[in-house]
Amino acid sequence: MLKRFKQRFQASPLEEGVVLSTKEIKEIHLDLTQQLHKLEEAILRVIDRNNYTLLSDLVVERKRISIAIDIVETTLDQTHRRRFFSSTAIAKLTTKLDDSLTSINNASKNITANVINRAAKGLAYSSQLSGKMQHSLRQSSTRLSQLSEQVIQQTKE
Repeated sequence: MLKRFKQRFQASPLEEGVVLSTKEIKEIHLDLTQQLHKLEEAILRVIDRNNYTLLSDLVVERKRISIAIDIVETTLDQTHRRRFFSSTAIAKLTTKLDDSLTSINNASKNITANVINRAAKGLAYSSQLSGKMQHSLRQSSTRLSQLSEQVIQQTKE
């Protein structure tokens, strides 16, 4: 019982899932970045002294800090995303999306109407042209038949 009690109250706020503010996350990120910078300076000094045992320990520590920085940056990105997709932002985004879809629908209706009108005009023009061509062909064939009859009559005479 005592062991459970100690474990329960020794857990860190992050392990308990406590929500941090953006300011606190940025402070943690800044602190970790400073620690990483100091650690890199220490690594350079250890390399100059040829102390490879300490170098190994510092490299492991640098890896831990880098992982922590990545986690903090991911958390910060998620916080920004959550803030972007808050209810007011979603309402604004939905309104903009609805307006955009309405304008796209109106534009597509106008384009479709124009295409149909042009197609109807093209069909009407081709119909008129076809009628004129048929009339012209009839006249030409009538004249040819008259000429051929005249030629036949003249050859008979």
